[in-house]
Amino acid sequence: MFTRSLVVGGTGGIGYAIACQLAAASTSSTVIISGRTEPKNLPHTNIEFRPLDASSMRSIKRYTDSYKSAKEQHLDLLVLTQGIISMAGRSETPEGIDRKMALHYYGRQLLIRELSPVLKDDAKVLIVLDSTRGNPNQLKWDDLDLKSSFTLAAQRQQGQKRRTFIHAHPGIVQTDIYKTLPWYIRGVPKALSQVFGVSPETCAKNLLKGTYKCAAADKEGKFWSCINEKGDVVLDKPLWSEEQIQRVSDHTWKIIDDALNTSD
Repeated sequence: MFTRSLVVGGTGGIGYAIACQLAAASTSSTVIISGRTEPKNLPHTNIEFRPLDASSMRSIKRYTDSYKSAKEQHLDLLVLTQGIISMAGRSETPEGIDRKMALHYYGRQLLIRELSPVLKDDAKVLIVLDSTRGNPNQLKWDDLDLKSSFTLAAQRQQGQKRRTFIHAHPGIVQTDIYKTLPWYIRGVPKALSQVFGVSPETCAKNLLKGTYKCAAADKEGKFWSCINEKGDVVLDKPLWSEEQIQRVSDHTWKIIDDALNTSD
């Protein structure tokens, strides 16, 4: 059972459902949800909202600096669900990063890096995006800022800590994420999600079940796992070489640090 959790992107959809289930599981726990807009309904008294623009590297840095300076209780679960669906081409933030990539990849990496000092030694990090893909042979190595990767570099540098990283594929879920699509397109995926998808609550239950299973497996020395929408481990994932990991890592922190150094 987790005693203090942070769910970024927890203001709606899957993240909100995860936050509610965590709060309901233990009334003595604290669940922090962060995103742009506070939900209209916080059904449990142990849920608190803290605003965050997760597409801005500078906003993330201010947010994490504030959390660390307050010397609050360390986190034993960090959940990252922020994201959008977009048919548009590259749409840059004021910091020069594609907004979709800022939410889906760079912002998540920065949150993990900056919150590392306040993660418990046995903390779990649940990253919700797409755990079924991620083949190094499909990367455009000369254009990496249009692709996403993983947190293996952070995982392998954790020393004696027993933190576990879980990358989860949510599957088709009945959320309002499709509202960001053009009006003439959004109806089709929304209808398909209603027919073939599961509720956010069911998705949250499955992903948390998978997280608990991975937490038990980490006692066997495994510190990262990929799970599918049922919470089951994804097998036969392509392996990344040390060189490939380093190339992605170097690129990632250059993009992020350049964004942090941009002027207002």
